[in-house]
Amino acid sequence: MMISRIMMTAALAVVIATPTMVATFRQSWAADAPAGSQPPPAPPTTPASTATPPPDQAAPAAVPEVVMAQVAGKNITVAQFMQYITQDTRLVLKARTVPGKTEILHEMILDRLLQEAMTREGLLPKDRAPSNRDYLQAYQKLAKLHFPEPSSIPSEEALYTYYQQHPELFGIPAMVRVSQIQFRIPDNADDAAKAAIKAQAEDTLKRLRAGESFATLAETLTGNPQGKVAKGDLGFLQPEKDPWLKKAVEGLTVGQFSGVLESPVGYEIILLTDKRDAMIAPYANVRDNVLQRIQQETQAKAREEYAWKLAKEVGVSVEMPELKGAIPESIP
Repeated sequence: MMISRIMMTAALAVVIATPTMVATFRQSWAADAPAGSQPPPAPPTTPASTATPPPDQAAPAAVPEVVMAQVAGKNITVAQFMQYITQDTRLVLKARTVPGKTEILHEMILDRLLQEAMTREGLLPKDRAPSNRDYLQAYQKLAKLHFPEPSSIPSEEALYTYYQQHPELFGIPAMVRVSQIQFRIPDNADDAAKAAIKAQAEDTLKRLRAGESFATLAETLTGNPQGKVAKGDLGFLQPEKDPWLKKAVEGLTVGQFSGVLESPVGYEIILLTDKRDAMIAPYANVRDNVLQRIQQETQAKAREEYAWKLAKEVGVSVEMPELKGAIPESIP
């Protein structure tokens, strides 16, 4: 029985930086697991009378498998990637961009490498299909052997420096509320079409400066469907998580709109409607959390170093050029 990502996260609350692999292996590896190691297939849901096409009707053509990456000779396919991200809506949102897809594929490859390590170390049962508990116990043993929890405690100065460098982790981060008028450039647009779209954005800026309503123009002109129904309002966002947005609102005061800004999708005009400073908890109240995060990051770094060392032995490759960043350049 497959347990959900959320349930596994709760079950592993006491384990520092446990990878998502333990919770997702049975779905994402099912397609290429060795014979005899997969859980029994679910019973068919199609009635027996319709399961086999009539003799005079051709069977539907199989959908070709699209391979994203390979780990130790086993494929990570687009179908497995989609199954992986549907466990968490945050992953679905992240997968909308190439950097987001790259980061997710990076995690999937690490998961596969750790599963390969468990098999090589003989930490999984060989006489039956491993259960979720088997995988959890195997991961804990692997961690103890190759990337244990840090035993040393950083100095108080190091803890406080980390706290100062990551204020968003210990309170409510700074937020800005913005409205947007977006002018999208189609992927196949030629120079003339791009120039026409930029001219439309510049004309809109003139109309704003002449006193027309930002909300009215956004509702009419923006190319962002979500922004159109909300008259341009995008709600509260964290500029520290979006370098483009951070630069776009820099220097704006509440109620002020930007000029025409080039963006990843075309051109935009941004209106700053509200701004809230970060509310950070005092260091004394979150010191233990600071220590835990440093230890988690230290162990996570050790885990990755171990996994990529193994990758050089078993072989890892990314088959989609735009996602090559999912593995270090040092991996052949």
